[in-house]
Amino acid sequence: MKKRLRRKKYIGEFQEFGWYVTLVLKSDEPPKESPLWEPLMEQVDALDLLMGGSLVSFFVQPVVRMTKEQTQDRQLQLQQWLSQRPEVAQATSSALTDAWYGPFPQ
Repeated sequence: MKKRLRRKKYIGEFQEFGWYVTLVLKSDEPPKESPLWEPLMEQVDALDLLMGGSLVSFFVQPVVRMTKEQTQDRQLQLQQWLSQRPEVAQATSSALTDAWYGPFPQ
């Protein structure tokens, strides 16, 4: 397949990766009132990531296209940061998945 089509279809060297994060918070506050919200947004921005979903379940991917290894490094950095937060009882990250073609959980 020609390079132009691989780029257009986000395959081969143009593949983009992301992962799912699920949090269990220690408090019973509504997620939007959680003190974790603003620091999480700042950390996501600092790591040049995009985030979509709610505070307790969201999808994350890099703003710019990165290799699989670079994306795994960002995933590890975010996971470590979440594990150190006092508001978080448990943080789990899924394996990397293709951001365009999935597989996506139901």
